[in-house]
Amino acid sequence: MPRLPRRPSAPRPRGAVGGVAATLARRKAAREPRVVVRDRGGNVRVLAPDDPLAATLHTAAERLIFAAQSRSDR
Repeated sequence: MPRLPRRPSAPRPRGAVGGVAATLARRKAAREPRVVVRDRGGNVRVLAPDDPLAATLHTAAERLIFAAQSRSDR
């Protein structure tokens, strides 16, 4: 099967500026909440941020964390 030509992309910053830009992008991505679920077979799936199930699970996780932290303060 022949390879398809690559689509042209926007130029990316290189050097020190590119390194700083990449670091900031990684930090931003690390702060974003994400919902990871496993099925019975152990396969991992990341839910899309706009998925209603992801919002429900994220809210439930926040409540569990809040409950655990409030009980540990006693």
